[in-house]
Amino acid sequence: MKTHLIINSKKLSPREKQVAIYIAEGLCTKDIAVRMKVKPNTVSTFKKNLFVKLQVDSIVGLYKKLKEE
Repeated sequence: MKTHLIINSKKLSPREKQVAIYIAEGLCTKDIAVRMKVKPNTVSTFKKNLFVKLQVDSIVGLYKKLKEE
């Protein structure tokens, strides 16, 4: 899957970009938290923020946004 949309997005913080890439790779919140060494609630906050910034309302919406680029 292409992730350059997220990587090049100036709207997202570096941590939000990292979370978006992990989501695109198919990781769940718990696995992302382990990789990033943060709590799952922190990952959920990053996810919420990146969804708002990219104007998507779900992981499926995020995948669709990635495929557009």
